[in-house]
Amino acid sequence: MTSSPPTTPPPRLALGTGLAALPTGLSGVVFTLEMRDTEPERLALCARDLQQLSDNAARTEQFTSSVFFAFNGLERDPRQVHTIPECRDVLRALHERWPYWMHFLAPEPDLWTVLLLCLLPLGPGVRLPNGRIGHELDRKALKNLVLDLTIALNELHDRHKISLAARQRIFKGAMQAMERATGARI
Repeated sequence: MTSSPPTTPPPRLALGTGLAALPTGLSGVVFTLEMRDTEPERLALCARDLQQLSDNAARTEQFTSSVFFAFNGLERDPRQVHTIPECRDVLRALHERWPYWMHFLAPEPDLWTVLLLCLLPLGPGVRLPNGRIGHELDRKALKNLVLDLTIALNELHDRHKISLAARQRIFKGAMQAMERATGARI
């Protein structure tokens, strides 16, 4: 019987610190964000780092479906990330400048849940059995967001001449993650 080698978690890099030295051998990365990343200067640096992924064909391929994000300093905050105004503001502002999540974001439903809930208007809160607050999604806003994400995905793929097979695989993976995140077919 053989066992598979343990997988090492992707390295954590602070978004906005420059990605020029990002190793070429990485197959994934966790970008960390700070609450202060809503400040215009910080936001510009974060967006510039993300552009370094999408403007470079090799990095676009290297980080396909393998980018994660996390917020520093929330370890003791009991709130859900999508209910923290600063987190919502950072992700919304980044999305306005860099809409390529479908290509780069790892197909992890929890990750997509945070992104979608931060980008969409929050509906009324409902207390769930686990004590957390759930929010009903605005279906029309969700469909519009998915359309915007898909348009950006296609533009990125056209620019870098991504093969049809890869396009379909990337789109399918992102859609499945979003559908698991939302609990519904989109």
